[in-house]
Amino acid sequence: MADKKISKNLKKAIIDVGSGDQKNIEKGLKFISEKGSPEIIKDLVELLMKSKDVVLRKKIENLLSDVQKEEAIEIIMDLVKDDKYSTVRTNILNSIWNSKLDYSRYIADFVFLAIEGDLMQSVECLTAIENMMGPFEEHHLLEAQLYLKEYHSNRINESKQKNEIISDIALFIKDQNEGVDADLLLE
Repeated sequence: MADKKISKNLKKAIIDVGSGDQKNIEKGLKFISEKGSPEIIKDLVELLMKSKDVVLRKKIENLLSDVQKEEAIEIIMDLVKDDKYSTVRTNILNSIWNSKLDYSRYIADFVFLAIEGDLMQSVECLTAIENMMGPFEEHHLLEAQLYLKEYHSNRINESKQKNEIISDIALFIKDQNEGVDADLLLE
């Protein structure tokens, strides 16, 4: 995907949101809500990381949830998988399952994030997975099953709650995967 230039007005809106001045923040948020584009998603996530203001963080999450352009999916998934943004991964995951975009092709990534993440990230991943529209491609389901199989053979140090969340994810994957030959996993 070619990088598109961010308009001067959107750049100014991003600066306004990060300014700390309530009037400018509201003006910037309104402009982004009306004229935003997927190219500023990374900037919004950066602001989410830097801000200590709970209300502003929630408003940024809401902006991320409201994105409706399909090209935003890849950008958001790149950010949620990037360890640089691990401190806001739960927030990004929350915005994903609250959005109207279809993340079905990333089901295996959500399984991996649930396994590798903390309890809250696992909960957010489960919710995102349960809200996926499908249908799912066979190779994505098989990849998800491989992650789950590895988790279940190494889960000794995980909490009971996380094990229950991962089991719920495994049941969802199993239900979606009724037509896939389970013997493929043993090869």
